[in-house]
Amino acid sequence: MVRFTAQPIHGSGRMQRFVDRDPEEGFMKLNPTQMRVLAGEQEYTEGRDLEESGSVRVSEHSPGLIRFTIAGTPPRTVTLTRSLTVHCDCETFVRRGCCRHVIAAWLKADRERMIEGLQQKAAPERGRELANLVSGQMPYEANLRLEVTLVPAKKSGEMVRVGLRVGEEKLYVVRDLRTFLAAEEQMETIPFGRDFTYQPEWMRFREDDENVLNLLRKYFDARDPEGETAPPAQRLLQLPDSFVRELLDGLGETVIRVMNQEGKARRCHPVPDGKIPMQFGIQLGPRGLLVSGKIPVDFQPLTLDCAWGLTGDLLIQVEKEQQPLLRLLTESQYEGKSLFSFPLQETEAVIGEILPYLKLRGSVEISPELNKRLVRLPLETQVYLDKENKDVIAEIQFRYGHQVINPFGSTKEKITLGKSEQLLLRDAESEHTVLEILANAGFRVRRENIRLTGSNAIFDFITEGVKKLQAAAQVFLSHDFKRMAPSRPTLRGSMRMNGNRLELVLEKDGETTEEILEIIEALSRRRRYYRLKDGSFLDLQDLAQWQDTAAVLYEAAVRDGNLPGRDILSLRSYRAAYLSNMLSVTGLKLEMDESVAGMSRVLNGEEIITAQAPQLVPGVQLRDYQRRGYEWMYALDQMRMGGVLADDMGLGKTVQVIALLQVTRDPQRTSLVVAPTSLTYNWLSEIHRFAPELSAVVLSGTSIQRNRQISHIREHRDVDVLITSYPFVRRDIEQMKDLPFRFVILDEAQNIKNAGSITAGAVKQLQADSRFALTGTPMENGVGELWSLFDFILPGYLPGYNTFLRRYQDGENSEDLLRRIRPFLIRRLKQDVLEELPDKMDMTLTAQMTEEQKRIYQAATERLRPRVEQILQEKGMQRGRMEVLSAITELRQICCHPALVMNEYRGGSGKEEMLMEVLPGFISGGRRILLFSQFTGMLKMLRKRLDDEGYQTMYLDGDTPAAERQELTERFNGGEASVFLISLRAGGAGLNLTGADMVIHYDPWWNPATEDQATDRAHRIGQQKKVQVLRLVTGESIEEQVVELGRRKKALFDRLIRPGESEISALSEQEIRALFD
Repeated sequence: MVRFTAQPIHGSGRMQRFVDRDPEEGFMKLNPTQMRVLAGEQEYTEGRDLEESGSVRVSEHSPGLIRFTIAGTPPRTVTLTRSLTVHCDCETFVRRGCCRHVIAAWLKADRERMIEGLQQKAAPERGRELANLVSGQMPYEANLRLEVTLVPAKKSGEMVRVGLRVGEEKLYVVRDLRTFLAAEEQMETIPFGRDFTYQPEWMRFREDDENVLNLLRKYFDARDPEGETAPPAQRLLQLPDSFVRELLDGLGETVIRVMNQEGKARRCHPVPDGKIPMQFGIQLGPRGLLVSGKIPVDFQPLTLDCAWGLTGDLLIQVEKEQQPLLRLLTESQYEGKSLFSFPLQETEAVIGEILPYLKLRGSVEISPELNKRLVRLPLETQVYLDKENKDVIAEIQFRYGHQVINPFGSTKEKITLGKSEQLLLRDAESEHTVLEILANAGFRVRRENIRLTGSNAIFDFITEGVKKLQAAAQVFLSHDFKRMAPSRPTLRGSMRMNGNRLELVLEKDGETTEEILEIIEALSRRRRYYRLKDGSFLDLQDLAQWQDTAAVLYEAAVRDGNLPGRDILSLRSYRAAYLSNMLSVTGLKLEMDESVAGMSRVLNGEEIITAQAPQLVPGVQLRDYQRRGYEWMYALDQMRMGGVLADDMGLGKTVQVIALLQVTRDPQRTSLVVAPTSLTYNWLSEIHRFAPELSAVVLSGTSIQRNRQISHIREHRDVDVLITSYPFVRRDIEQMKDLPFRFVILDEAQNIKNAGSITAGAVKQLQADSRFALTGTPMENGVGELWSLFDFILPGYLPGYNTFLRRYQDGENSEDLLRRIRPFLIRRLKQDVLEELPDKMDMTLTAQMTEEQKRIYQAATERLRPRVEQILQEKGMQRGRMEVLSAITELRQICCHPALVMNEYRGGSGKEEMLMEVLPGFISGGRRILLFSQFTGMLKMLRKRLDDEGYQTMYLDGDTPAAERQELTERFNGGEASVFLISLRAGGAGLNLTGADMVIHYDPWWNPATEDQATDRAHRIGQQKKVQVLRLVTGESIEEQVVELGRRKKALFDRLIRPGESEISALSEQEIRALFD
């Protein structure tokens, strides 16, 4: 058996995960990022200002929680528990799950290391919970007994004392309670004597007994929170009244003994809701009435309010109605009884009110003299119910013959018969029955009548309480009260388009209502009723079929800015698809005009909007699936909506977007493309390649230069497509957020998967007619990433972030989520469009050098240009071939990574960073990759970085022995490793690597045929998958010219370059010079 010992946990005070609010207690567990998302930037800033201004004060600090008071009007209270849940009593917290007060309290707690203290206090308990989780895989028998010993207070002012005995068969006295409780919590062995030792590894208390131990620990923690005081050993602990009450209330089946004054203990048997026999006597004297009261001689109260007491061997939980009277009698006992006197003028009041009160709680003996004067008449109770404002008022009349008594009136009634005074003896039990029904319904005394407030209480009283009251009294209802009776409405809804907004009209019993939003909210919250402004009720219990649809409508209406008190809901048009789907699922019928119905059909894929065919460069045609993607985006744009194009990598998301930009081109409008830095110039290249008539520029340079570009576009509107990067959009958002873009396109949109990131916040401020997000991985780690994408393309479409996570993160409502997102997300995998794909797909990505890399490259070019010119003039191409090749190779190496030519270089490489941006997506998508480079030094650098980041790699270059080559080939084809790094010369021929389905050429080669030969290691007979070829090129460098030469001279190279001849010798001197321009 493993023994667990809990140890304090030292941490940073930050929480581990984000969870949902407890719906019953209103507490929520948050981390700093989630707080910022839920609160919003303004609320977060105001919370920070509150903390910095000293407005946060700690009002309570105990081991279990910290309570803060936040100064303000009114002041607010924030509670932080040791489980790191938070709560605030303000409306913002209730609505959003976070607020400025929570932010302020958290920042103060974190700054003053209070959170770390809470974590340390909770550590032992958590350690025990962990131990119980492990050991709880097979339940343990509760093999220990616990017995509580109570020593009642001997006199007023003393406290009850408590002791414990524990053991198996025989029980042993716990001689030091605090030491025992601490050791038991830490699961430490505790010796009790020669025959018994507490061994936590296998001994267990029953749950009720554990609760007793936890309560006593709670008392010690409250008395000494830091545990610094070391009092002498205590066998009996003086327990304050509140703890005694809590102990007795939670006893359960725990055995309890009571020790008498002689020190002898006897076992007691708990009696719930027990009644203590109380005896009262009433007699009439010359000066007035005298009332005496007796309780059992052996009754001992254990709590100040007499909620618990002892009589004989019985431990009695006194019924609530007896407790106040029992306490009065206990405190006033003298020689076995209590005496109460009343003057003669109060005789009627005593007989009319006090006597019935005593009869309900004990036995009453009336003296013969007084009994002769009592008159007993039948009771007739009448209750009058009326409506006042939105409350219900009740007037009660107890009628005895001609006498009418208002129990809450200011005058007291008496009966006079003949010459002698007679006193009315009222029917206490029947009166009590009526008053109890009304009190339980929630009525409270106000002046001479009683009043019921609160819609819940009134609805329950009208539907249920009135019937109970009618069984005990005559009930009279006013006209206004009758009008409050709940009606059961029929609802009918209709939707229509008004401009670009969807309008919903709801009719109640054939008439429109200005309380449509409020009724829908009540239905969405599954309430039994809705109370109209006139105070009457709508009984909603027969409209359960509306509840799910109402929840969607209410959520959408609020997020779309609708306010109470309107007879029409105005929604964003993109709600139509999901609403129509919801209606089909629930079976509800809402009338739709043709424009709404048509939009729903388009969004649900039942109809298409005819799109103009894109006019791309000659020879380029969209494949069928690409055309469908373009038409889908076109249709959404026509309705001024956005979407997520989530096609698998390599399926041509870029060309689909370029087709959309080309067809919808507006000379007066600019579209914005936001991409990773490494892909910005690739977008520029692709636009020039497929749609050269589109003017496109990359936002670049210093902040001042970028601001000039933005200002130029704002003023002249002469750029069709502006391309920028995620870092730049964060920095330039203030200058860009007011530009009315035609489109905003996010490439590799997983960059905004963290909804609370600065990047996500920036791009969501951009203005556009339509927004589209491009990503091959729309959801990697959780549905929260999907929410962030939709919050960009269709702000407000999905529920709020916290609600969204609570509803969808566990997958239980995945079908509902699919219905919501289906119209606005399209995803095709390679296997879905396999027949349309070529055997080999080529793609080129252009990387930009880092600033330091660019300086090194430019310096090398300036240094090498005159040297090459001199070689060509003095030696010519044939004699100077090796020197020229050396100069060209240096520039190509700098393009790959300056460290290849400068050992001391510690900076980065634009191409390497671009590779590391796209490679994880390929690998997570199941790709197995051959990575070629001419430079073995580059391959070794890449291998080290890939290994450091946890990717499985293999490596092959010219030094790899032939036998090992074959072994590596077989292992890779067998599924081992994700990336195979291969020297272009060593692995460009003779290898069969059909286990790969992607080839990356890190640096371009002069002869495309050489690259093709390397590509054919994967793209060959036996390959069952489509092969994707990716070429990486450094922009504004010699590599672009190498690629261009390859395109122009591919056919010529195939004819002229002989085996064994260096490709460089096939270049003219003019072409060599061009490489250094």
